[in-house]
Amino acid sequence: MNGKELQTIWRSGTPSFGTWVTTTDPTIAAVICNIGYEWMIIDTEHHPYNPETLRQIIAVVHARNGVPIVRVPSNNPASIKHALDFGAEGVVIPLLHTAADAQTAVAACRYPPHGIRGFNPRDASNFYNDIDLYLETINERVVVILQVEHMDAVNNLDGILATPGIGGILIGPADLSYSMGFPLQVSNPEVQAAIKTTISKCNAVGIPVGIAIEGTPEELAAWIHGGLNFMLIGGDYDWIALGGKAILNQMQTLTGGR
Repeated sequence: MNGKELQTIWRSGTPSFGTWVTTTDPTIAAVICNIGYEWMIIDTEHHPYNPETLRQIIAVVHARNGVPIVRVPSNNPASIKHALDFGAEGVVIPLLHTAADAQTAVAACRYPPHGIRGFNPRDASNFYNDIDLYLETINERVVVILQVEHMDAVNNLDGILATPGIGGILIGPADLSYSMGFPLQVSNPEVQAAIKTTISKCNAVGIPVGIAIEGTPEELAAWIHGGLNFMLIGGDYDWIALGGKAILNQMQTLTGGR
């Protein structure tokens, strides 16, 4: 699958589920693909990736027909170019505030005359073996995901959504709640209203919208029924903690051991 096919799924009305990759061992990403996740976001904003590790993980995901998306540290064209040159099919740009921010992000993802991306997609073009196909398709394949995780972005959402080339909006409830003066109080009515406003406006203009939020399966399903197109459900570190704890607790209960 490539980024264009993923965007078609997101616009189809069928809910789509991905996950976070935060560990630096490529085998973890391989296992996640094998489970059945079609796309994942590799989080370089908050986790310790070096260039070699990032390119290995992207290659592993591609080899299993998954869609590797990289959350870059900031809305920096150099960081965006780096991720795309390694073969990412999309990028997540955090902490958008204005329509101008959105325009900068989209331009960084596309080659001239549609953008400002510099040329050298060595890994992304299969080391130039597929360069013609890559150049013919990448501008429409690349998934540009903008994060709405500040109240400024909610207030400026009409202008942000009017930016051509957006592939999706990802709501970040934690940072959004901080920006509103309700740290980590995602259930606060004002935070909930900002999230629902974002979903409603995205739905109205046909731009896929997703969220990264914690909750029970029933709570997460309620968000999907409320208008979301895609959702991140957990991440590699969550599963290690949950699975390991469940097995340990079972054995302690059955044996009285430690």
